[in-house]
Amino acid sequence: MVATIVAVLVWATTSSPVGAVPSAASWSPLSVSLLRTGEGWALARHDCATGTCISLWRTTDRATTWRSISLPSRLRHVVDTTSPPDASFAPLSVSFDNAHDGLIYGSTQPGATNTGAYEPPTAELWSTHDGGVTWTSMPTRSLGIRFDVLAVDANRGSIYAIGWDSSQRLGLWRSPVSTNAWRRVSTPPLLPAAGGTSMEAALVFNGTSGWLLVGNDRGVTGSARMTRTGRWVSWSSPCATIGDDFAVPVAYSLSTLVDVCQVGGYGGSVAPGTPSRVRVGTDWLVRSRNGGLSFTPTRQVGVEGRTQWLEQVPGLPASPEPGVLFVARAIERAPTQTVEHLLASRDGGRTWTSVYIARSELMGALQLVSFASATLGVAISEESPTNSSLVVTNDGGRTWRRVAL
Repeated sequence: MVATIVAVLVWATTSSPVGAVPSAASWSPLSVSLLRTGEGWALARHDCATGTCISLWRTTDRATTWRSISLPSRLRHVVDTTSPPDASFAPLSVSFDNAHDGLIYGSTQPGATNTGAYEPPTAELWSTHDGGVTWTSMPTRSLGIRFDVLAVDANRGSIYAIGWDSSQRLGLWRSPVSTNAWRRVSTPPLLPAAGGTSMEAALVFNGTSGWLLVGNDRGVTGSARMTRTGRWVSWSSPCATIGDDFAVPVAYSLSTLVDVCQVGGYGGSVAPGTPSRVRVGTDWLVRSRNGGLSFTPTRQVGVEGRTQWLEQVPGLPASPEPGVLFVARAIERAPTQTVEHLLASRDGGRTWTSVYIARSELMGALQLVSFASATLGVAISEESPTNSSLVVTNDGGRTWRRVAL
């Protein structure tokens, strides 16, 4: 397929002042991207004169200190007018592949028009190739991307994006990391769900292999595997035979993948022949040793031997290194109170330890967990309906600290 070259608009952040930006102590992070070098970027919301504003922040010392980066006026307008005060909803996300090349992606949510008619969201995709000094607006409609960009990830010099296409299905686009030459990539059908929560998507890469998923709380509605020649072919997701739960695998290597499945998924059913020990309503660690061609349930994930339902959190299960795994679980504190715990296993899922406890009792308090290296990781934890905090680990997830200046 010939690459699609389109006209773009470049916005220099230095040409438009950012206005009053709070100290990092008063931010509510919505999205964060860290590199193994300790450099990182975060989008954060804060109250401002116009209601809710979003600012971009950068760190160079493993998330210890942060400084604000000006956003161009057009991008500021997009994020400031589309971000609700709800700390759990992030219309835009940030992702960097290296110190120079990054994306801000997601959607504009215009809501109702003056006539009261519903206006659908518009996909937003912005790129930078100088660490955030200037940003380029991608003409998503000309590229065939509509409504939303759901996920991005980079691999071996290319950046991939999953978004809605003009047929109201989902598709995959690719560009060299260092340029803006986006083109559509052929994949098996990626269908939307018939109901349930908003659609989600994920990309996982390891070397010459890759995997993608789309779906929501009703299950996986589309999946594909990238071969070593770069083709995307049909693939059955990790939980396909035991409930089709939307769970994103961790790729330890080209051949070894692990995941955690909620057995039975939304419909409460499993495929014929599933071992009787793999009971509906339990959570199981599944493993593949053939590059994801098949997965086998290997161990029930539990705390104190109890059956439990794990929380679905973006980035989880997470693994900074083989044999180490993180999941989230809402644990009852009192008859009417639960609090979300981040749990870690360092023995392949045999035993689990609570390593971080959310400060609020909100359902889904953990918004994101991500590791940049075997030691450096970050999480976003919702503290109230309108505020969240950034927590960081520098020891592989054994201890976590809140970022505050």
